Amino acid sequence: MRDELKAELDERDYAKNPLNAAELNDLFKGRDPRDFLNPKSPAFKAMGLKGKSLTAEQAIKLMANEPNLIKRPLVIAGREIVAGFDRDRLKQLLK
Repeated sequence: MRDELKAELDERDYAKNPLNAAELNDLFKGRDPRDFLNPKSPAFKAMGLKGKSLTAEQAIKLMANEPNLIKRPLVIAGREIVAGFDRDRLKQLLK
């Protein structure tokens, strides 16, 4: 898709270079970090998080400790964020 849009992206491999709690707080400032949790991830299921009520702070802490809980890809342009592979939103964001 990057080639299709001719977009230049900075990539970060969360497994090799995870976001810490401070970075996540800054990234999701003004947003609910729980919206960026991936309920389909094996980590989410393994931790028994389905149906649990989490605070925003708990979500940040969980994502900092287990980066696989973050929806991917996470594409940021300015203050806009698209989480998950949504081709139409990504095209719109990266125009």
